[in-house]
Amino acid sequence: MKDLIIFGAGPFAELAHYYFERDSGYKVAAFTLDSAFLSESNFQGRPVVPFETLEKEFPPERCDLFVAMGIQKVNRQRATKAAEAREKGYALASFLSSKAIAPAELILRPNSFVMEGVHVMPFVTIGWDTMIWPGSVIGFKSRIGDHCWLVATTFGESVTVGDYTFIGLGSTIAPSLSIGSENVIGAGSLIMKDTKDFEVFKGEATVPSRVPSYRLRRI
Repeated sequence: MKDLIIFGAGPFAELAHYYFERDSGYKVAAFTLDSAFLSESNFQGRPVVPFETLEKEFPPERCDLFVAMGIQKVNRQRATKAAEAREKGYALASFLSSKAIAPAELILRPNSFVMEGVHVMPFVTIGWDTMIWPGSVIGFKSRIGDHCWLVATTFGESVTVGDYTFIGLGSTIAPSLSIGSENVIGAGSLIMKDTKDFEVFKGEATVPSRVPSYRLRRI
């Protein structure tokens, strides 16, 4: 099996290194960044090399690559870098936790990441470069587009999610809905009807009680 290069040197790159090293057949050989952002020569005990010259030291014949970037510009920065890596000839690695619940026939496309505690039900399709964080439940026959990011979300069955969409912590999507492309659905949102492209939803924060906590001691 090839070695793995991780693009990034932040929290997500640290997390990706942890999971790939412990729960996949990959060994992480190095990290890489664009030279303009390269300030350290080592990260997590591995060398950090310029992306512009990466193939000279770690050629694609010997290494695969995973782009560990966040949701900047609604996932577009990560998508752009993944495309650049493919142009250099690198195959993009994906990760499916051994502690996730998923059908054996699930196909993970390039640069996707499914963590522990995720429940993917049968007949689900997941696009490439899509990140699914712990606690997410993806209902039967749902279709998730490319370049998405889901954080502990719950889908009913037959939900369709457009490309470049972010769905935040604790959000719930009712069955058979279509979520537009480039949506930003904030934490705790409840979506009960189809959404259009480029829409933003904000979950309501809990309002603090007028009763102070010290009064609760008397109850």
